[in-house]
Amino acid sequence: MGRRKELAKNTAILTLGKLLTKVVSFLFLPLYTAILLAEEMGTYDLMVTYGTLLLPLVNWQFGQGLFRFMLDNREDTERHTVLFSTLLTSSVFQCAAYAVIFLLIRPLLRFEDTYFLLWYVILSVFMTLLMQFVRGLGSNTKYAVASFISAAATTILNVVAIVWLHMGIKGMFISTLIAQAMTVVYLIFASKCWRYFRFGLFDRAAFKSVCAYSLPLIPNNLAWWVVNASDRTVISVFLGVAANGIYAVANKFPNLFIQFYNILNLSWTETVTLHYQDEDRDEFLTETMTDLFKMFSCVCFLLIAVMPFLFPVMVNAKYADTYNHILILLYGMLFRVLVGLYSCIYIAQKNAKKIAATSVSAAIINLTVDFLLIRRIRIYAASVSTLVAFLTMFVFRYLDVNKTVRMRIRPKIAVSSIIAGAVCTVSYYSGNRILQAAVFAAVLAYSAAVNMDMVRAGSGMVRRMFRKKSGKGEA
Repeated sequence: MGRRKELAKNTAILTLGKLLTKVVSFLFLPLYTAILLAEEMGTYDLMVTYGTLLLPLVNWQFGQGLFRFMLDNREDTERHTVLFSTLLTSSVFQCAAYAVIFLLIRPLLRFEDTYFLLWYVILSVFMTLLMQFVRGLGSNTKYAVASFISAAATTILNVVAIVWLHMGIKGMFISTLIAQAMTVVYLIFASKCWRYFRFGLFDRAAFKSVCAYSLPLIPNNLAWWVVNASDRTVISVFLGVAANGIYAVANKFPNLFIQFYNILNLSWTETVTLHYQDEDRDEFLTETMTDLFKMFSCVCFLLIAVMPFLFPVMVNAKYADTYNHILILLYGMLFRVLVGLYSCIYIAQKNAKKIAATSVSAAIINLTVDFLLIRRIRIYAASVSTLVAFLTMFVFRYLDVNKTVRMRIRPKIAVSSIIAGAVCTVSYYSGNRILQAAVFAAVLAYSAAVNMDMVRAGSGMVRRMFRKKSGKGEA
């Protein structure tokens, strides 16, 4: 029970910092789709995507390596100093090398605003390292605040740049960079990282250990990029940037869903790693995995059920074609969630090679389906390839993980979810408002029923928290 409370507490802290700001950003979607052209949405989405591709090539995934090795020595300040000093020093040289290479090839780049890729990647390197550093210190609250600053600043500055200053896509680029810089400054002072940094301290043994863990994660992240971003590149090349704008808007809804997983996965990975050697590990993993599957599948079904009513309010009519892609992408993201939940076992085992191998396989499948279908079903090729890639990856990881660790989903829950998903799909594309309203009510009741234990546990935790605060106030 203590492990579940620990997981719930960490998730609650991270949710306040990240999910709420993502929701606020999502609520500005009507504004973005009303003011920005599809070409502008597509260009911005593509530039951020390319920045995501370049990041692991520059930072070598040292952020994840720093966090993982700090978990092994959580109370050892001296070890933290060695790790942080070594990896920060390396990151400075890596960014300098990236800047030189970028400036040399810049004349060959055939798109505007290339400065964005240069600074976006450099700021992301230090922001990622510092965010994982505060996590390694055990301060999820500071991590959450940093996430809040990044998301809130980006949203506010975007609105100022687009609405009041009429800067268009250039304003979105500048807003993103300023928000990143603000986040880095906060993390420096919040973590007091200068206390853990010594000039000239570069430990070769620590560097090699982290490299052995982090470098295999590079092909993994490149594979994730292929799964997530090759769709956008293929669409832009074969169908044009405007078509990518349509696909980018369609992804806004699944991305909101995936944000909650990203938050929970931070605390889930930490919990599994810290308790991997517990005697009742398999029982804990199976029960918790089943609960998480129930929760995420129900959130997915609820989003699908409410979409016929939400979509016309949130999206401008010129982006109406995005509706047909959202359901496919939501199911793809559900399988992505399951893939991520199972990958925590590989992280606990420090088996980065297995993470990379399964991710690369999914990337190959995604790209193959993209090229085979793009001429025939156009933008649908991207949605379908994403679903197929993540479904295949989930099946493989589920079978592979359960060879060494018992971490299964209860069959009864899996079957009921498949039925609920089929009903949601029929309703979604039916166009019948009465049927859609009835299905939404049914999904709401189903979600409440299957997650009742989690609802009771959560409400009990909240009540205890308020009682504790009330008691302190009376004293």
